[in-house]
Amino acid sequence: MTTRLNRRAFLRGVGGATLPLPFLNMMEADAKEAGDDKPPMRFLTLFKPNGVHPPSWNISGGTENDFRMSPLMQPFAKHKEDLLILDNMGDFGFSSHANSTRRFLSGHHRNTRTASVDQHIAAKIGGDTPHRSLELTTEGLFPNQIGCSYISYDEKGAPIPRESDPQLVFDRLFRNPLSQPKQRTAMIGLLDSVREDARALNRQAGSEDRATLEHYLTVVRETERRLESMKSQSRDIDLTDLQRPEKPSNLNEQVESMLDLIALALWTDSTRCATYMLGNSNSRMIFDFLGIKKQHHYLSHFFRNFSRDNLESLLKISLWHMEKFDYLLTRLKSFQNQHGTLLDNTLVLFGSGMGHSDNHTVTRIPLILAGGQGLIKTGRYVRFAENQPLARLHLSLLEKFGIETKEYAQSSTSLAGLDGSDFSPWKERPFESFVKVTGNEITVRGRLRMSDNLDEAKFFYIDVEGKPSVLLKLSFQDFHRFNVAYHCGTPVTLVGTGHPEQLQVTKITSLDSLFGHRPGDAPG
Repeated sequence: MTTRLNRRAFLRGVGGATLPLPFLNMMEADAKEAGDDKPPMRFLTLFKPNGVHPPSWNISGGTENDFRMSPLMQPFAKHKEDLLILDNMGDFGFSSHANSTRRFLSGHHRNTRTASVDQHIAAKIGGDTPHRSLELTTEGLFPNQIGCSYISYDEKGAPIPRESDPQLVFDRLFRNPLSQPKQRTAMIGLLDSVREDARALNRQAGSEDRATLEHYLTVVRETERRLESMKSQSRDIDLTDLQRPEKPSNLNEQVESMLDLIALALWTDSTRCATYMLGNSNSRMIFDFLGIKKQHHYLSHFFRNFSRDNLESLLKISLWHMEKFDYLLTRLKSFQNQHGTLLDNTLVLFGSGMGHSDNHTVTRIPLILAGGQGLIKTGRYVRFAENQPLARLHLSLLEKFGIETKEYAQSSTSLAGLDGSDFSPWKERPFESFVKVTGNEITVRGRLRMSDNLDEAKFFYIDVEGKPSVLLKLSFQDFHRFNVAYHCGTPVTLVGTGHPEQLQVTKITSLDSLFGHRPGDAPG
């Protein structure tokens, strides 16, 4: 006789300890009777602060199904077939840091009176899970501009508090009750408390379920050990010094512990929706465990604070963020059952709320979807012909999760192409390029680009067919006033002064896009 198990079953132990279980074959019959024999689809968001260095992030060339991932994407390149990389997402203009966080999951910075898309999805898919959603972060509040600290908002548009301590999140998910220190001490370890119930269940389980149980309990034990290790390390710090701890690896351990907990929470169906901020949108964190002594936000302004060392430090931080995305995807893929991997059954959104980290452009915002089997078609690079407002993506996400709505954040058209359907791809438009010199004035038409040379990160070039490229050595005033970073990758007509004999422009008189907006056309 086959043993049947309720899909909401727990392992129970002394002192009221309970441990939720992942989906087992023994729960199949119960799930079918409930009408949900297919595994639930989850939604997970990972937010990267402070934008990117575009030449290191943007994919150059290639097609939808044949492309080479950029240098910053290399840490997670092995997951290429599980990814849908989106390009030309965003709009014209500049963005404050607070606007970028609101935009990331709310479609537009002016969408301040409705819930963010993750909360709409959580309300739809939460079901009878113990936790409707998890809102997590790595960094504390930034009181000078409080909006920088939130990406999730409730139905009234108010920010939802975040949690940053992995130990407290573990208690909330797996220890009951979570707020009694004496009971926590008495329990010693959660697995020790539920051991007898686990043994009894193991005797009734089939071979596949036993393997799943063994894997699950091992992961819980590893998570407990990591958290206990973090706790013991913190006791070794002399708090009277009020100095930064000498063991900076704690930040990395904190983040990886939180990612472990997110995966566990999704695997056990403790929640089906989670958001995690790798930092506030203007993150002030110092990554000294990477050998970096300056704040991330300062380094992100690599044009105005340029040095080769600063730029290399910024890229180290961005690579670390990419490594955490890889860590998350690898973790989700490690959990599997007869329905596929946890990543297959989780739609992951990774990205930022702005593009160019110094100029705060609202174009070519880095965004990647992963997993979500049946909802999206992965293994692709989709670069749209025109900038696509984020609200179109959010409208599509709502539709994918079965939420009917005609409009979201002022957008009534969903984003095409996510599931492999037709979309308008970006294509080179033909245009005539030229350069003319009249006295001290240079007039040039060509494609504007940033230098790929890290020693020239402040420089821009305009490529002219059959002639040497025109070099732009600009002040920050011109860089910002004319939104130069926005126009990179597109043909422009520029008039300026400088050193005509060397084809160098140091002062811009006018800058017009051949096919796009002019500076000042739209707010950021």
